[in-house]
Amino acid sequence: MTEKPDLREDQPRRSGGPAGAGTEEATTAFREEPADLEAPPGPDVPAAPATPVPAIPVPAPPAEPAASAARPPRRPRRVPVIVLLITALHVALLVTYSFVYTTWTGYDEAQHVDMVYGLQHGAGWPAPGEKMIATGVAATSDDFDRGRFQDMFQSGGKRRGSPSFAEIAPTPRDARQSFDELGGPTPVDDGRLSNQMIQHPPLVYAIGAGLLEALPGSENWAYDQQVLVLRLLNILIVAPLPLLAWAAARRFGLRGPLATAAAALPLAIPGFTRVGATFNNDGILILATGALTVVLAGVVRGDLRKRTALWAGVWFGVAMLSKAFAFALPFTIAAAYLVGWLHTRRARASAATASTEPGAEPGTGAAGSGAEPARGEGRVRLPLLPAAIAVGLGLVIGGWWWIRNYLLYDALQPNGWATNPPRREALLLPDSFFTWFWYFVRTMISRFWGGLGMFEPPQLSPVAIVTATVVTTVLCALAVITAARRAPTSAATPTGSGAAAGPGRLARLSAPLVLLAPLAFAYLMVGQRSWAEYERYTRGIAVQGRYLYLGIVGLAVVVVAGLGRLLGARARWAPVIMLVGGLVMQALALLAVCSYYWLPRQVSFTPARIPDVVSAISRWAPFPVGVTITVVAGTALLWIIALALALIPALRHRTPAGTPTG
Repeated sequence: MTEKPDLREDQPRRSGGPAGAGTEEATTAFREEPADLEAPPGPDVPAAPATPVPAIPVPAPPAEPAASAARPPRRPRRVPVIVLLITALHVALLVTYSFVYTTWTGYDEAQHVDMVYGLQHGAGWPAPGEKMIATGVAATSDDFDRGRFQDMFQSGGKRRGSPSFAEIAPTPRDARQSFDELGGPTPVDDGRLSNQMIQHPPLVYAIGAGLLEALPGSENWAYDQQVLVLRLLNILIVAPLPLLAWAAARRFGLRGPLATAAAALPLAIPGFTRVGATFNNDGILILATGALTVVLAGVVRGDLRKRTALWAGVWFGVAMLSKAFAFALPFTIAAAYLVGWLHTRRARASAATASTEPGAEPGTGAAGSGAEPARGEGRVRLPLLPAAIAVGLGLVIGGWWWIRNYLLYDALQPNGWATNPPRREALLLPDSFFTWFWYFVRTMISRFWGGLGMFEPPQLSPVAIVTATVVTTVLCALAVITAARRAPTSAATPTGSGAAAGPGRLARLSAPLVLLAPLAFAYLMVGQRSWAEYERYTRGIAVQGRYLYLGIVGLAVVVVAGLGRLLGARARWAPVIMLVGGLVMQALALLAVCSYYWLPRQVSFTPARIPDVVSAISRWAPFPVGVTITVVAGTALLWIIALALALIPALRHRTPAGTPTG
């Protein structure tokens, strides 16, 4: 018989006593068929024989004290070293990008920093159209928004002869002044548009203001050092993304190398790294939605406890205090609980059927006592209360902000400018739905993976963008199709059983779709707004791939589920594949960014130019050149160590003789 590699880091211990009396399955998501997504058989590898579906734990009388004492303590789950290393690499890469992208080159970074600076100086939260940018912030940020760097930075002017950052001598580090010295909080009065960020909730800005206030003497630091502190805050916020992807994969039923591979997916999206490395309000939405996805990954597997619903409500509430894209999350939560109900219903029906099978051992029935199942015992009520707790708590935590907006401005999210600003995007002609649709699809794809400039150039290689998009789409489709085709069947549940197979198939099909729902809803919301703006202005407005980053954790789980199905018995190579893919994407992105920003005109990148690039970056950085070199070298070293740790277990495993390798 073919030996199948074990893809688990740890095997759950079976506790003694009757079913439902303290087993691990009673307190986490149901796991009666985890192998379907962990290491499915390859096309030429025979599948293992089906095993009976284990009994689903249900409440039972408390065990005797002696029996309880005899149970071995559960081993605490530890995060694998490779996952911690991937997380450290993720953070190091974010810090590297925070230097590669000089101050004010993040998306609307000056406006976001101005919100923090205003709170520090008692500006409060004015009405839309009333928050003018502070003079101290505009003194340096205007160079990038409307001054001497605008053509090169925002309009691709380097191709027309504008000098790059490498050719411009920045203000010497010891001569850079603080915001207070540059003009302070006094609003500018030159007739420009107001700061539109007033339309967003204040959570991340309040945290940033509190952080700067807590750092002694920070008001006297140079402006770029104060901005770097806020960038490091955003880096800290998005730092757990690999850990969240790993945790979500485990709760979804993936183990071992597949869960590790999920942790590595955020490294393969350079646009996300760029957003995470600068200060904005996207990071807190990404964190909150990612943590919510971890919770919902257990819900779709049957974790319908009230405690789980409370955690879902907390993270939904945090998301509501970040951006309006959180409005799509209640639908995701409701869908997750519906799928979890179907999963539990199928599991209970399977357990009830198993108890009536000839030869079934006592104690395996739904009640755990060997008795015939009572009428209606396999039925599970709709989890209306847990779903209501999750959605209701989130609305209590964060919904008040949007109610306030509606009461004050007659809109959930008012126009932050309080006027219609001039549109700088190019006209899309001829004027038709297909013109807009093609522009929207290709631009969203490009800016999801890349999004490296304001907006282009620099730009990621089209080959890399298309390849990453096709591979991701195929793997997601494979995960969904596999879930639909591999409906749970066993000796206890004959194929086609109306009591279990139908709900089970629907639950398995819908589970990966629920994890992809935040990304899908965000895509639809961006499309709806872009089409409305196009109808009015005939321009492609608000088409930004960064709005989809809230769904990275769910995307990671579904992608590696499809990758595990594709690799079959070779799923041990999944972390290596993801790390190599991430390395290629990041190398291409850094090549594009450094060639455009950090090399002179008419100069092409070669390995010999690396010292010149690092030297140019360090001249603009808030700290001396040694800090920049240390960060870049440390990031490269972490890549090498992570790849080595991923390769060692994959190479050590040897396929037994006679095993087909299809």
